Amino acid sequence: MGGAVLFAVDGDANRGVLLMDAGEKALAHAEITNVLSLYYQALDQGDLETLERFVIAEDATWVLVQLCEDERVVDESTGRDEILAWFREMFGAGVSMTEGTVRHYLNTHVIEVEGDAARSTSHLQAIETAGMTNVASGFVRADHVRTSEGWRIRRYEVEETITRKDMDALKATFHASD
Repeated sequence: MGGAVLFAVDGDANRGVLLMDAGEKALAHAEITNVLSLYYQALDQGDLETLERFVIAEDATWVLVQLCEDERVVDESTGRDEILAWFREMFGAGVSMTEGTVRHYLNTHVIEVEGDAARSTSHLQAIETAGMTNVASGFVRADHVRTSEGWRIRRYEVEETITRKDMDALKATFHASD
């Protein structure tokens, strides 16, 4: 880490607290925002190598909650390899985002940084570009960790409302036996 990092003692808890200067905090915000953007750009391109190398922490957990009308489907994967396997399967599921015509937009980030850990919340929107149709809208919560290679996502939770077509494709792929 560059810049001034201070260590103070929290009198009430009698423990050390890592304090970051404004520059360090701003840099962390920029890097975390970049990782969040890189996630969806890689997903939109089906670029699992970028997800593996630059986005997903090795011990990550992904929680995906999809909503459509009165249905709710939850998928949870733990560990980078399991998460990437889930995405590989999803890319073959006939979901609109896997056709290469959907762009995800993640914005209105609120990021809280505490040393080498951070939390963020963001709004999500996915647009099918051929017809400029909204195919998903939701809310994202993420936990981030600073590694020797940079910031990575350690826990990612999205709750999104999706189209009937996508809900049916996801259920057929991941929940056929439910």
